[in-house]
Amino acid sequence: SVTWLEVTEIKLPAENNSLVQNSTRPFRIQKFTFKEAFFTDQTISQAIVLLKEITSLKELEAINCVLEGKGIWNTEEIAKSGQSFVESVTIIKIMIQNFHLFFDLEGMESQINKLKRLTIASSNVFMVPCKLARNFLSLLYLDFHDNLLVNNRLDETICKGSWPSLQTLNLSQNSLKSLEQTAKYISRLPNLNNLDISQNNFGEIPDVCEWPKALKYLNLSSTQIPKVTTCLPRTLEVLDVSGNNLKEFGLPLPFLKELYLTRNQLKTLPGAAPIPNLVALSVRRNKLNGFSKEEFEGAQVGAVHLSLMECHRSLVVSLICVLVFLVILLLVAVGHKYHVVWYLRMTWAWLRAKRKPKRAPPKDICYDAFVSYSENDSDWVENTMVRELEQACPPFRLCLHKRDFVPGKWIVDNIIDSIEKSHKTLFVLSEHFVQSEWCKYELDFSHFRLFDENNDAAILVLLEPIQSKAIPKRFCKLRKIMNTKTYLEWPAGEEQQQVFWENLKGALKS
Repeated sequence: SVTWLEVTEIKLPAENNSLVQNSTRPFRIQKFTFKEAFFTDQTISQAIVLLKEITSLKELEAINCVLEGKGIWNTEEIAKSGQSFVESVTIIKIMIQNFHLFFDLEGMESQINKLKRLTIASSNVFMVPCKLARNFLSLLYLDFHDNLLVNNRLDETICKGSWPSLQTLNLSQNSLKSLEQTAKYISRLPNLNNLDISQNNFGEIPDVCEWPKALKYLNLSSTQIPKVTTCLPRTLEVLDVSGNNLKEFGLPLPFLKELYLTRNQLKTLPGAAPIPNLVALSVRRNKLNGFSKEEFEGAQVGAVHLSLMECHRSLVVSLICVLVFLVILLLVAVGHKYHVVWYLRMTWAWLRAKRKPKRAPPKDICYDAFVSYSENDSDWVENTMVRELEQACPPFRLCLHKRDFVPGKWIVDNIIDSIEKSHKTLFVLSEHFVQSEWCKYELDFSHFRLFDENNDAAILVLLEPIQSKAIPKRFCKLRKIMNTKTYLEWPAGEEQQQVFWENLKGALKS
């Protein structure tokens, strides 16, 4: 059978129909929830009467509902329908357009004397009539958090004789300003042992306050109090003063077992003597300078919750330094493996070169071609190609790194100057060329300088068959040129070699 029924976005009809007239089995619903429902004074009166037919109903909820009316309910009809069996009522975010004109619900007293739990949150409650409050004879739990309660209305809400059985009260997130007045009115609740008045702006705290004699649990967190005084009751077993501006805590509380001091301005821990029965202490997010075991010598502290920084500051700082050192070491290792420094220097050289004129003046051209090749191909380049070109008529002036680079000058600067002072750049491509780390560096800069400027100064000589996949992928423009531009391929036959030299000389002269 259904024990919890929830209805959403319902607009109750005005017809007076029985909830059980067509039912062949008795209802066993224990909890009924209205969500985003719409009520009027008439329909809410009828709903109360109809819900009484569900004798098993113990808990009633209304969440995000709208009440259009002033509280003029048909109390006579409600009273005639008998006693309500509901023990818990929860109302959250109910919207009453003219809530300040709402009536005091006189005549509903007989319907609430068996209620044990009542929550009305985020609903603009600013007071409860004293006459109505005195009829909550069985209420043990009352939650009015996030409402509009103020001190001058609290005298009416908690008048003498009201809420006689109340044990737990939540008045957090209201507009209470005076802790002294709040404590005075709450002292009228003889059985209260748990009080939450957090997130009210008290600011100041007096030296003397009246409290219920049975009070054991007090939540004063985020109330802007600058210190704690003897205003707090000595009967407390649990105290939460987190999120305030406390700089010290030395209040004697002989029965205190749990103390919460997080998010304050404490520089030292509270002494053990004033709180001899403490078993749990939370002091996170303070400004503690240190932790001394002598401060708690002889104390029965079962759990002291300190952050790692507060307990082991030197250790944490050392670990951070070691971690930073390891990160730097890792970056250096990665940079060394992947030649990051080289690429950074080469990029800087390229940026400087980009700021220069793209073509050197004719008077600065010293060579017909700068030759880029692998050391493994040096025999063919130096003994065959150089001899053929430099002994031609007229001879060609070639720039070779072994012969023409300036000693002591950075290699990239030598490459830049040689390319800028050469009419053409001659690449001798082979498997050795694309596999050589040095040639990769040389190609990197040549790729930047030549191909990014979209000039036509590159001559490609294929010394041996080479697959396009062997060329590094980052040289996409070089791969594209090999696919779109005619390149010279070194032939095996002597007759074809003569044609090769003629074509190469023609390319150098163009």
